[in-house]
Amino acid sequence: MVCRPILHRTRPLVALGLYAIALGISACDGRQASPSPSPSARTTASPSIETAFVLTSSALSSGSWPSADTCDGGDGVPDLHWTAGPAGTGSYALQLFDVDAPNGGFTHWMLANEPPSLREPTPGTGVSGRNDFGREGYAGPCPPKGSTHRYVFTVYAVDRSLQLQPLYSHAEFQKALENHVLSQATLTATYAR
Repeated sequence: MVCRPILHRTRPLVALGLYAIALGISACDGRQASPSPSPSARTTASPSIETAFVLTSSALSSGSWPSADTCDGGDGVPDLHWTAGPAGTGSYALQLFDVDAPNGGFTHWMLANEPPSLREPTPGTGVSGRNDFGREGYAGPCPPKGSTHRYVFTVYAVDRSLQLQPLYSHAEFQKALENHVLSQATLTATYAR
């Protein structure tokens, strides 16, 4: 039996292999490819919430609450200002929540449907909810005597006006916000009595 080299059959395979390697190397430019989400992830993932805008207050810049804006003073809303929400903002909603109150916290204020042109809460605009004191509108910090509590203001950029009637509850407020928050910003301050 005579063995002949089979180079003429392997040359095309070697050439094809070298071509594939060269093509692979030229495709590597140092960037990392991100994997495509699975079809189920694309259809079930909810949009992420950005934190692209900022809530500020000169009255709360020290991190503590001036007594004039609490139950020990005039119980007024401190000056609050926010930057413009992202494109598509249809309204703003605000909340003041005591995170240190017993039983999971205490709602001091909810205001929905502030017009998208505003950058601060404005009397006569929006729809007020019922706070945990059982009253409509704002109720300033009022921790038990001898304690310090943290109070969190949150402003939400919402993609539409929320379908809420006056004196809505905290649960109704949270439900109305579901799947409509484009961005949110928070500001935390303490108050001691």
